Amino acid sequence: MEKINKNVLNQVIAQRDPQSYKGNYGKILIIAGSTQFGGASILCSSAAVNSGAGLVTVATTPEKFTAINVRIPEAMTIDYHQKHDLAQAIQNNEVIAIGPGLGTSSIAKGLVKAALRLTTTHQTLILDASALTLIAQEKIPVDTKANIVMTPHQGEWQRLSHLPINEQIPENNFKQLQSLNSQAVLILKKHLSEIYYQDQVFQIQAGNPGMATGGMGDTLTGIMAGFIGQFGYSLETISAALLIHSLIADKLYKDNYVVLPSKIISKLPKYMKKFSQIK
Repeated sequence: MEKINKNVLNQVIAQRDPQSYKGNYGKILIIAGSTQFGGASILCSSAAVNSGAGLVTVATTPEKFTAINVRIPEAMTIDYHQKHDLAQAIQNNEVIAIGPGLGTSSIAKGLVKAALRLTTTHQTLILDASALTLIAQEKIPVDTKANIVMTPHQGEWQRLSHLPINEQIPENNFKQLQSLNSQAVLILKKHLSEIYYQDQVFQIQAGNPGMATGGMGDTLTGIMAGFIGQFGYSLETISAALLIHSLIADKLYKDNYVVLPSKIISKLPKYMKKFSQIK
């Protein structure tokens, strides 16, 4: 198992070209939120914006538009009940993240199926939270031409893989990942989180118990979407997103009993600037 080195942040996070514009930094669609779980869509989209994504659109339930527009004026909103608008948004964005706070209703099930059906080559689809639960419950095939990134915590991975937590060892995880989608990247969120891809496994040496709070995974998904949108889909980009999330959390944990996801989000521009200047 290879350890993820901080050098990956210097390699991935590039200084911005003076001649660039928002279209150079990725078009991100986040399909998230529901009546009960509106905060997840806010954290995920805020993380994408603060990690530098050029254009972020949030597909959610309309009753959450005001909260999103007030908290994240940089993000656009669309109604995920409008099938034509949603289909266009899926096809017109480079990175689609689905699942945070989505719930497991029949509407959510249709959204997950649409994301898998409509994404194609040169796009990246990040499957998180409720999307993973629905795939496990409804036995939805993880079948798309897009790059797939799955971000389960150990409980979600147990539902997907049918592996009890004590059996989630690299050999078993690889076997189950192959059966789900042989080309997918698995980010297994745990103490010292791991990345699996084909026959490679990587582990971060960061993270702390202060991160055990709601919204932490939603924040990681937003960072992941923002990084892939800007820096391209690669294991290095995915590793950098995972690592910076935990490194900022470790800095905050030194002076705080609990690490709030919103605090990590607020620190992202500063830390990205720092690592962009180290070459």
